[in-house]
Amino acid sequence: MTENNEETIVPDEQCNLTSSTPMKSSDLENVESPIERKISIVECDGEGNPPIESSEETPPDLTPHSVAPRRRRSPRRPEVSASRLPLKVLNQIFQYLSLKDLRSAMLTCHSWNNALSMEDSDIWQQLLVQKLPEAALSDPFLFVELRSARKKLRAWYFAWNTNDISRNNYIRTNGFTVHRQPVAQSTDGVRGKRGVSQGVHAFDITWDGPLGTVAVVGFATKHAALHCVGYIALLGSDDQSWGWNLVDNVLMHNGVQLGVYPKMNNPPKYEVGEKIRLVIDCDMHVAYFERNSEFLGIAFSHIPPLRLFPAVCAVYGNTEVTMVYVGSPQMG
Repeated sequence: MTENNEETIVPDEQCNLTSSTPMKSSDLENVESPIERKISIVECDGEGNPPIESSEETPPDLTPHSVAPRRRRSPRRPEVSASRLPLKVLNQIFQYLSLKDLRSAMLTCHSWNNALSMEDSDIWQQLLVQKLPEAALSDPFLFVELRSARKKLRAWYFAWNTNDISRNNYIRTNGFTVHRQPVAQSTDGVRGKRGVSQGVHAFDITWDGPLGTVAVVGFATKHAALHCVGYIALLGSDDQSWGWNLVDNVLMHNGVQLGVYPKMNNPPKYEVGEKIRLVIDCDMHVAYFERNSEFLGIAFSHIPPLRLFPAVCAVYGNTEVTMVYVGSPQMG
């Protein structure tokens, strides 16, 4: 055993030194450590050149002097604004919209408004064929006052209501004519689909068939009765309806006779087939009638601000009444 205070002699082969090349203190700075020697071996090939490294191991050099290759972009497609769609495309889109949505579309932009303002455009023609029955479209006398497809379609939404009618009446296949069945001791009425509460609105009413003892045209609220036993002027018998009896030319409201109409001596009797225009002015709270385009005077005034529906009531069997919504008198 060698004592601890004795020096340990290491052979020169283990120190990588030979007796012929003594190590100087200045050479210690140039001696590479094993880690540095491994790096130098990896970094240089046999010719002293750095090896080519794969792109997977090291990222590309993005120094300011080197620029990464730009990615080639595909050519941009021209953007088409919805407000500039062709008219044919708009026609295909608008034909699936409801009238409420079409009204909103008219308020969206000028282009859509112009497309929908053409009252005989393909949009309204297609909607007209989809909504109206063939019996109405083929009737040569039904839409005499309405030339455009848009106005005809609008009239359809104001026609007689199949769900708001006396049980003794029914609506013909054209959708605009009500037929009263021959039932004794019964007065039967019908209301329109849509009521009005603002603006000026005109309705053309034509009575086909005998009048009987009661034949009343006018308007009513949603709460007015449409059926009663006996032959009475049902329209105008309560505070929910206003009527003009064509048989004796008397105005009725709230069960009270308001006088002869038109206000003249011996007013002419209504002749079957004559067209009567009912005009309801919700802004002025008045209503009046026209016969064959002749103004007959104010019939009702101080009408309360309620939603009013065109209405008729009849008692004669197999009589028919046709009603077509015209719109504003200035538009009709």
